[in-house]
Amino acid sequence: MKFKGIIFDLDGTVADTGGDLSNAINLMLESFGFEKKSQEEILKHINFGARAFVNGCLPDEVKTDDRFLDEALKCYMKFYEAHCLEETYIYNGITELVESLHENNIKMCVLSNKPDNMTKRIVRGLLNESYFIEILGGSERFPHKPEPDSALYMAERMGFEPCEILFIGDSDVDMHTAVNAGMFPLGVTWGYRTESFIVEAGAKKIVNNPSEILDFILENYGGK
Repeated sequence: MKFKGIIFDLDGTVADTGGDLSNAINLMLESFGFEKKSQEEILKHINFGARAFVNGCLPDEVKTDDRFLDEALKCYMKFYEAHCLEETYIYNGITELVESLHENNIKMCVLSNKPDNMTKRIVRGLLNESYFIEILGGSERFPHKPEPDSALYMAERMGFEPCEILFIGDSDVDMHTAVNAGMFPLGVTWGYRTESFIVEAGAKKIVNNPSEILDFILENYGGK
């Protein structure tokens, strides 16, 4: 194993976005007269893009109504865009990790299924965006994770083979994306899914602290 680059997931990996996501969903639900949900229940539906996220949080009686879903999605995005950095915070150790990786000339990207404009806005609000070769969220440009297209595009942008890249995330979607793209799936335990869940999804290594990521890549660095 010799690695040269890293792709980070955003939600549950780089940052805890759960508070703002849950608040936006509950504001949307309340605006339509539905009952609010707990953050735990809401975050069960994260990872597959905004439309799927909103649909998962809606009451069963409206889940199959595409026209209603369109309106609910617009409503959710209005609230989330206005409040996406109020309760969101970067996980302890991530800032130091990213700075150390940059100092060691290790190329990095961020890849999320969150809408592209929101992904960029959150990364810019929490970290130095110049450290990243690419920051991408969900759009019509590429299929959502776990399809490998966007990850493979990032490999090209970094100038590395897929097998030379660590794909770091907290979910089954991230592990499946890594496997589908031919990258090394590394799971983190501080996010929204359990260790056993991400191991079952294909994680080849699990870390409990961001400093372990730095140790791992430096021990297995394949650059010059």
